[in-house]
Amino acid sequence: MQIPSIISSRTRPATNDRIGHTSLHGISGLILLCAAAASACSNNQSQMQSGTSGSSPPATLSIEEVLRIGDEAAGDTVFFSFIENIAVNSRGQIFIEEPMPAAIRAFDSDGSYLADVGAVGEGPGEYSDPLFGDVLTGPADSVYVYDTSQGRHLSIYEPDKFEFVRNVTIPPYPVEEGNRVENFGILGVVKDGYFFRLRLVPSRMLVTTHRETSEVIRMVNLDGSYGPVVATGSGYEGVVALREIPQLGQKIPLPDGIPFGRSMNWGLGPEGMLFSGWNDFINIAVMSVNGPEERHISMTHYPIPVSDADMEDWMSHYGPEMRAKFRERGLHTTKPAYEELLVDDKNRVWLELSATQDSTVVEWIVLDMDSRVVGKVTLPFGARLKAIRDGRVYAVETKGGVPTVAVYELNV
Repeated sequence: MQIPSIISSRTRPATNDRIGHTSLHGISGLILLCAAAASACSNNQSQMQSGTSGSSPPATLSIEEVLRIGDEAAGDTVFFSFIENIAVNSRGQIFIEEPMPAAIRAFDSDGSYLADVGAVGEGPGEYSDPLFGDVLTGPADSVYVYDTSQGRHLSIYEPDKFEFVRNVTIPPYPVEEGNRVENFGILGVVKDGYFFRLRLVPSRMLVTTHRETSEVIRMVNLDGSYGPVVATGSGYEGVVALREIPQLGQKIPLPDGIPFGRSMNWGLGPEGMLFSGWNDFINIAVMSVNGPEERHISMTHYPIPVSDADMEDWMSHYGPEMRAKFRERGLHTTKPAYEELLVDDKNRVWLELSATQDSTVVEWIVLDMDSRVVGKVTLPFGARLKAIRDGRVYAVETKGGVPTVAVYELNV
């Protein structure tokens, strides 16, 4: 698979040239090389080396839990059924998206409940239930709720009382004949518009062991019209097979990512810095959308082998037809270099490293723009890190069987 390309619309014409787990957004759509292998690391060995020669091992960044939202044992009165996304503004206010039943809940920096943002409905400033989309904050702390179900509507709310201001409707994407848009999501908000991420696939979903997808990052202007294509890259490694849908009483062709498949990861930093990486290895391309400069954040790592137990755990969720498709496609013998990519407000890249079978924690490494590993952070196993801002780390963690938002202070 090719290394993802990042191109600037200023330097050449724009052309329309995630891991295999099915996300909630993917469910909506239904119903709707690693370099030469090195010796595998054990639990006591580091799986990474800094890209800067002669640098010291990364320091463990100390984190301290300072807040938890949705914890009944602590006396909270607001609870969550499922948390999809978290956004944080410059004031430290926290916006939590529940997809079903749909709600966007706002909390102050101390965890006190402020208000719900918008509501379920079909009118201005309202969104679908279930909500397939995202919640974000902008440069001036306005709140944005993107709803794919209502024709790609972006609702904007003012930053003080979260009152509805206006809607932006993005028109259908002008794909070339023979292609269609599978996913259409928002990546971030900047002063002059919005970055949207699109996945393109052939129009016919053929039953195949090699599913080709490509991704496009495109600017959308403040009025909803399309701006330039900013970047393109590969999508994810997948297959399409006929799967039985009990609700429909028939088999239909559905896509799935292959076990431990590689995928494209994107992140948007401050002032429109765009980060991109194909997670077979750690080589993050960085560009400013305001100019042609491009640089790379890179480091070597020791790939983690896929154990028999790892593979069996993955395959246990699928029937014999899908298993055969996976094997026909070809199975990876190592895990991706990393599972997730986030960018903090200092343009540092946070990567969630792939874990060994018996891991009890989730390890994130932090790299600066000079490819230096400036630290690592360890979170409880199963924690989903969602945002890093103003020295605080925001994660979704299950406690007492229910999802909560854990906020940690980062001590650098």
